[in-house]
Amino acid sequence: MMKKYILVTLVIGAVMSFAACEKKNGCPYNSDKATIRDFSEADTCGIVFELEDGSKLEAMNRNEFPAMEYEDGKWIWIKYKKTSGASTCGLGDIIRITCISDREF
Repeated sequence: MMKKYILVTLVIGAVMSFAACEKKNGCPYNSDKATIRDFSEADTCGIVFELEDGSKLEAMNRNEFPAMEYEDGKWIWIKYKKTSGASTCGLGDIIRITCISDREF
């Protein structure tokens, strides 16, 4: 009986620790903090994501996240994969967004 109790406790602990790896907003714990920058005034630029270190990202698949409001200066969490493709702005790396959500801090 004691072995079952210990096993159940371990399983519950493991499930809770995996659940803790996700933020309440749905993006993984290792997402990057970024700020939305609107470069629409430039000829071929549009929305660019600026990471905390100042580097910029150009997303090829923003249309897959239509619920996100892409407002200049908005803070977000972003998870992405670098990809190949032609840069429209020449400001940063070309990426494919895997998760994006609002952040408060």
